[in-house]
Amino acid sequence: MSDGLAGLWPLLALRITTRRLELAIPDTGDLLNLAQACGDLQPADQPRYQQSYLYEPSPQRERHLLQQHWRALAHWRPESWNLQLAIRVDGVAVGLQNMWAAGFATVHTIETGSWITRTRQGHGYGTEARAAVLELAFAHLGAVEAHTCYVDGNAASERVSRKLGYVGNGRRAYAEDGRRVVEHRMLLDAVAWAHHRMPGITVDGASECLELFGLRPEQVDS
Repeated sequence: MSDGLAGLWPLLALRITTRRLELAIPDTGDLLNLAQACGDLQPADQPRYQQSYLYEPSPQRERHLLQQHWRALAHWRPESWNLQLAIRVDGVAVGLQNMWAAGFATVHTIETGSWITRTRQGHGYGTEARAAVLELAFAHLGAVEAHTCYVDGNAASERVSRKLGYVGNGRRAYAEDGRRVVEHRMLLDAVAWAHHRMPGITVDGASECLELFGLRPEQVDS
């Protein structure tokens, strides 16, 4: 990414690294890898856990993924944003980690979601990727709460959340494709995050992005 473009849009220079992963705004190569990766998320007989577009046939699925990425950047406002980061393993994008918020400068609350291609599941990458954006949110943006959710049957997502310190925060039922789906909400506050904080995570470029997140430097503790 050129320094000039990142100077205009500093999110392009944001990098989060863990012991095994790098998270960053997807570049063209990442988008191509993600378009391929999103076609194999789980066995066909499993409940649908992710956004519905990920189950569309090709090439609609891949096109929708590209539109989601471009829409998130085009609609970005300091008061309402959706940070979509490629999860890179050995330099190859194998999934997507999202963090979004509305009115963050006032409520200091974020939500997260993610997916990882099936061939890379089961190695703890999802936990590391979530821990990475939590490090950004709590340590660099001054978040006080993080929310997430999982649906009945998605035991892997629940395990990740509980491992990182989340607790139950209610549930709701809704209809999808003619079936009843139960969604479980989970909450992580700053105290619980500090007790479960994953070591060895580095965030580069966050201070240059504060304005885009709706923040001023004095709003974020050093």
